[in-house]
Amino acid sequence: MSRFKAFSIHFAISFVIFLILLYFILVQWYPQPLFSTDGGWRVIRIIVGVDLIIGPFLTLIVFKSGKPGLKFDLAMIALVQALALSWGVWNTYNERPAAIIYTLDFFTPVPAYQLAEQGITAKELKQYGDTWPIIIYSDIPKENLSEVLAKSMREAKPLYLYNEYYKKFSKEQAEILKDSSMNLEKYVDDKPELKKLYQHSLLTSTAKTNISYLALHSREKWVTTVFDLDDMKIIDTIDIEPSAYTYAQKVKRKKKSATPEKSAK
Repeated sequence: MSRFKAFSIHFAISFVIFLILLYFILVQWYPQPLFSTDGGWRVIRIIVGVDLIIGPFLTLIVFKSGKPGLKFDLAMIALVQALALSWGVWNTYNERPAAIIYTLDFFTPVPAYQLAEQGITAKELKQYGDTWPIIIYSDIPKENLSEVLAKSMREAKPLYLYNEYYKKFSKEQAEILKDSSMNLEKYVDDKPELKKLYQHSLLTSTAKTNISYLALHSREKWVTTVFDLDDMKIIDTIDIEPSAYTYAQKVKRKKKSATPEKSAK
């Protein structure tokens, strides 16, 4: 057998493994929008490097027909590749977003390992929905917000991990989500590139009229989600960073609510 034939066989086997993993990553573990917002491309690069590059090319380098100890060399290459790939797949699986939690004004995708560290099991999550990842509403009472924020800082624990406030998404939150919606049309009016993204999203969700534009804060970036208030689910994402705009709106709302108090004084 020639060196290039050995390389081709190794590459073909590795490519089949890659396609199987690609299915799980794209469909099961990081479905859109999470593939683009929560490290899907980073995961693919790691697996391509380990599975399709390192293993087959090591075979190409060491293979020589009739070489003493060749079987041992090939076995060690296969072992190293299998161990590295297993480590990568295990980390990819543990870091997959298991829930998307709406807390205060935005969504946060939460990886499986972070929920497990808090003792929140997959069985417990299923009570909030049957999709994956599960979308959860965190209903922190406004009157207790300062207390919960202080507790969060004291315990160094993000607000979205306090599962005592978790609720299943239902119609009763529709008005809250509607009030939190960003006025994207106005926001992108003088921003040509963002306007194109917004208009493209309108074309993909023309049948939906009862929607809200809500922020999603992922591990890699902020994006805007299109949330269907009839079916209570995310139907699209727009690559528009809403953080600065959302903050400006919050400040404006606070100023408006503070005005009557000042006049009363």
